[in-house]
Amino acid sequence: MGEMIRCKKYGDILQSKYRYNFQICRCGSCYKDGRDDYCRVGGNKEDIEWLDIKDKKNCNKKKRLKSYLYTKGKFGKRFREVLDTNNEYLYSHGRYPTKIRKEDLTEDYIEFRSRVIWYMTGYVKTSGIVDIGYKSIKINHLFKDDYLYISYKEKLKFEKNIFGFCDYTNYDICICGNSIIPILFAIEENSKININGVKEKIYEKVDWYKNHYKEDYLIQFDDENVDIFEYYKKCY
Repeated sequence: MGEMIRCKKYGDILQSKYRYNFQICRCGSCYKDGRDDYCRVGGNKEDIEWLDIKDKKNCNKKKRLKSYLYTKGKFGKRFREVLDTNNEYLYSHGRYPTKIRKEDLTEDYIEFRSRVIWYMTGYVKTSGIVDIGYKSIKINHLFKDDYLYISYKEKLKFEKNIFGFCDYTNYDICICGNSIIPILFAIEENSKININGVKEKIYEKVDWYKNHYKEDYLIQFDDENVDIFEYYKKCY
């Protein structure tokens, strides 16, 4: 059947099954023509990876899951514009098209919706995380304007940002809204890191919200003494 190559940019696997069966990746970085008796490969050498034919199944299902964020749809050019949300194939970081579908994702990818991706359906990787941080805003919403910061590379730094305010500056992704706690549960399970510091901050925010907006709190939870984490475990 002929050897295969993979485009390192988008993960496209090219296998030419016979002579003149010309195959080219979507970004045009590499191509392949012919099989064992005649093989022609070209393009940017740094973007080409040779594959063993026995590894095709693994390459399709595992090696291409290199993004920590996939979205069902992509960002448009206008503010808050989202496009292609009915496409069965996901986008990496809401921008780059892939050949990955929801069912291709492994169990450590958790589905969420958040303002940070303009309420598209997103899937965030909860394994391989190095550090997490949490920042709450004291306002008349519980989690809408609170943020969970995630770093896959290094410990988070809390310092002045470009606007002169203290914030986490070296995170890979931040998430706001009601998906924070379910994602936190998954991070604890899949990354095996201590989440107690973040839980304490969330308890503080819940107490503040209950004391300042008790009527809204009771409408949402119907129990003044509810444990927020036990509540979310039952819901999710």
